[in-house]
Amino acid sequence: MDGDASGVHHHGRSKEVSWSRTFLTQAALCFFLFAAFNIGEPQIEVPLSSAPAPDLGSVRSVGPSTDFYFLSVAGGSRPIESQFRLLKQMEMFAKIYKPKFVLNVAQLGEEDPLCHNATHHPELLKMPWYTTTASKGRGIGNFMKKIELPYDQVLEIIGIDTGIFQNLLQNETNNTDFKEQIDWLRQTLAITTADWRIVVGFNPLVVCNKQNNKEAMKLRGLLQDIFLRYRVNAYLSTNGCSSYIYSDRGISYIEHLRPTDKLHGGFLLHGVSPLDIKTYLVDSEGRVKLKYSFTQQGRGAI
Repeated sequence: MDGDASGVHHHGRSKEVSWSRTFLTQAALCFFLFAAFNIGEPQIEVPLSSAPAPDLGSVRSVGPSTDFYFLSVAGGSRPIESQFRLLKQMEMFAKIYKPKFVLNVAQLGEEDPLCHNATHHPELLKMPWYTTTASKGRGIGNFMKKIELPYDQVLEIIGIDTGIFQNLLQNETNNTDFKEQIDWLRQTLAITTADWRIVVGFNPLVVCNKQNNKEAMKLRGLLQDIFLRYRVNAYLSTNGCSSYIYSDRGISYIEHLRPTDKLHGGFLLHGVSPLDIKTYLVDSEGRVKLKYSFTQQGRGAI
């Protein structure tokens, strides 16, 4: 009798093990099928202007202090009160997270109003400001900054004067200026050996009306091909018609809200670790509204 009971119990365990293996096999197949169908497709699309996520906390809720931090913000004019609040919150985050620099995504370069008013906030003057330009000149706003990270990695910030691209679309510039700009971008990216490569420009690359903007689609395709060839991790800009953070073909496109947005633009805090870069959207009240991260291999996640 004892032997029979033992045999039945053992047989039941065999069924459980067999069922578990079947379940795990099916789950694995589903995962790989999902991955296969999603390769090469836009991975993430997040409408920032609506701030859909609940508040994730305030200044002290952000990631580990061991990360390498920098700030980025959209330049431009704001109401005096909004501008003061924004710079005050940036200063508060700077005191805690000790960012190493600020990316000012601006149209006017060094003449940007936000950049000028930041001089009244001492904490923000302790770090360099790298400012973009969207001029009608011949790439006068281009720059490249190499930043040594604390764990034997290198971050490169490549700023491009996107004014030339917009002028070309509006037939206000010639092909020579455009070619020189594209050549500069290619050559700059070709010689870099950085672990992280971020391109920043004032104008977004999103095309709002694809049917009536064939030239804009060609330009976006050309720039994306360059980014893919030279392993660019992210492109930072102001927002276009979509106001999205999105990942397309392994490249993260991160758009800053302009001063006219209801969040008065807010700003972004970026934390760089050996494995990924985490980006936090902070509103003018210091609340973290959204967290996004991406890896060197192009994987993005909320």
